[in-house]
Amino acid sequence: MVLSGGAINSPQLLQLSGVGPGALLSTHGIPLIAERAGVGEDLQDHLQVRTILKCTKPITINDEIGSLMRRLGVGMRYALWRKGPLTVSAGYAGAFFRTNDRVATPDVQIHFITFSTDRMGERLHPFPGFTASVCQLRPESRGFVRIKSRDPAAAPAIQPRYLSTETDRRTNVEGMKRLRAIMTMPAMRPYVLAEHWPGPGVQSDEEILQYCREVGSTIYHPSSSCRMGVDDRAVVDPRLKVYGVDGLRVVDGAIMPNVVSGNTNAAIVMIGEKGADMILEDAR
Repeated sequence: MVLSGGAINSPQLLQLSGVGPGALLSTHGIPLIAERAGVGEDLQDHLQVRTILKCTKPITINDEIGSLMRRLGVGMRYALWRKGPLTVSAGYAGAFFRTNDRVATPDVQIHFITFSTDRMGERLHPFPGFTASVCQLRPESRGFVRIKSRDPAAAPAIQPRYLSTETDRRTNVEGMKRLRAIMTMPAMRPYVLAEHWPGPGVQSDEEILQYCREVGSTIYHPSSSCRMGVDDRAVVDPRLKVYGVDGLRVVDGAIMPNVVSGNTNAAIVMIGEKGADMILEDAR
């Protein structure tokens, strides 16, 4: 049997089925099948901290969507020629850089997005605007996914514990400072009218860290909640088999020992392909 629910639903389903921390399952009256303290623990995710800048020209997706005629034009351009804003996912451009000379490889990724909003998925701003964000690539912080009820339809408790280590706090602050410096470079100045978020009132390290705490959000890379390993807290072995349960594998991003240093999609595709190879090998 293969469980592939992702870093949120895989540990939830295991816990509901009696595989997980005994004390948690006992609280919800679930019979224990296999005591695995690590099920749902060690959750990792990439934190995204966004800056929003007002643009000097009406050339952003805010302007395209805010005008009925321009919105229709965007749709027609895509329908007829497969060109225009609808051919691009949210991130229009990106970059990787080091926040200090002590790290050997880039520890921060930035995303450049040609629209702006108070919250992803909500209405775009009525002014020309764009977004630039910081994402720490190798966070140390770890959280958890824990069921709150034996009802499978009930959402679990999800706590990533962002910024819970000094390294994570320092990296995000330094990343924000460098990102803001990039937005003042000569190539950007003709397009930046003002910094809407966090604004000129946020300058000190303490103020930047508080801003990171207030506006930081997931960048949709949860992992590691059914971690692969050989220690007592590991959930699956190196062949993705769940410890203590015969014939069950977890094959998804939950098995990562640590979140990868970048977007998780390609790595999770690789996990799926490698897991399929292992299943075929064992079947033979």
